[in-house]
Amino acid sequence: MGCVRLTLKLFHSPSLRRYRTPGNPTVSIRAFASNLSPPSKAVVYEHHGPPDQVTRVIDLPPVELRGNDVCVKMLAAPINPSDINRIEGVYPVRPSVPAIGGYEGVGEIQALGSAVKDLSIGDWVIPSPPSFGTWQTCIVKEESVWHKVNKDVPMEYAATVTVNPLTALRMLEDFVKLNPGDAIVQNGATSIVGQCIIQLARIRGIRSINIIRDRVGSEDVKQKLKKLGADEVFTESQLEVKNVKGLLDLSLRGFWLQKWMSSERAKECRLMIDYLMGLIRDGKLKYELELVPFQDFNVALDKALGKLGSHPKQVLKF
Repeated sequence: MGCVRLTLKLFHSPSLRRYRTPGNPTVSIRAFASNLSPPSKAVVYEHHGPPDQVTRVIDLPPVELRGNDVCVKMLAAPINPSDINRIEGVYPVRPSVPAIGGYEGVGEIQALGSAVKDLSIGDWVIPSPPSFGTWQTCIVKEESVWHKVNKDVPMEYAATVTVNPLTALRMLEDFVKLNPGDAIVQNGATSIVGQCIIQLARIRGIRSINIIRDRVGSEDVKQKLKKLGADEVFTESQLEVKNVKGLLDLSLRGFWLQKWMSSERAKECRLMIDYLMGLIRDGKLKYELELVPFQDFNVALDKALGKLGSHPKQVLKF
């Protein structure tokens, strides 16, 4: 079997330890050609700052597949607000720089290490729990990182099921025991989490009272949310009453999905993801998304940053 010789630059960050940049030491490695992933393109940032200024698309060399590794060709990955916050350096948990952007997504298996037993070439998989570095065309990670998902849902939904829909599900189930006929009140109802809460509540027979910002076209927004199953939708100005906390007996409790998820909860998370994917497949859970070709990353980023007006969540298509 033939082999190739590669000269690579190494970073201290494991997510980028194989991509080259000036000023870092070089090492030479030898690897069998048949055990290499394809070359890849990735969105990287070498320091924190405004995402439209610090990110760039670069070429990454092939990566050697070890026994437990899985090579995944990415199909789609969203640009979430938390992704933007990580690049800005303000998110509580973030990879060390230099780093590849993105936190969730879906891909198709292209190659397997010799010790991989439970996955097959052609399977669709998502990183579960999510992991850094999904804004690249090809990813090599160990088998344990990947969760197989059915191909009978649109890839943009498979790419986005882990962060927002799972947050909505946990928010409904983790704080107060809700029974059919109960009611919930939520603000930010137009967000994907908000849209999912409306639909998940309706499935459980729970009424939802939804608050949206005052804006042009708010009546159209109300109708869209009601089509999803919202029982009531009000603008903030319609609820300008004093002592709201006293009227509703409110209590505040924080929820952070990333803190909730852990390797110990991987099995539980995956069961919930499968449940949500089933709802998506059956048309019971939907939300607004916009697929954008990866080569148009800068346009998608500008939309996600709000520089080009209001747009649905941007999902990169590789």
